[in-house]
Amino acid sequence: MQSDKIPYKKQIFVCTNNQHGEKPSCGDHQGEEVFHQLRQIAKDRGLHPQIRVAQAKCLGKCSQGVNVMVYPDEVWYSGVRPKDVEALADKYIKD
Repeated sequence: MQSDKIPYKKQIFVCTNNQHGEKPSCGDHQGEEVFHQLRQIAKDRGLHPQIRVAQAKCLGKCSQGVNVMVYPDEVWYSGVRPKDVEALADKYIKD
């Protein structure tokens, strides 16, 4: 096993879990779309991969989705929708 410093300036985890209506999930609220939009913004701004936008298959609060966690900021967002992406990007995907 090897140990290193975290190679990213910031990590943004977006839940994309989709239970296809069998039970509540972030997929019910466009989790994939939120993820793809945030990642594309990071790429467009030339900040990917220093600021890493990653999918999380489940963050454990499915009924409150879409859920987003930001590290090292220790911030959790629930109820995120595609219309919220620009505000999140302006706050966290910057130099």
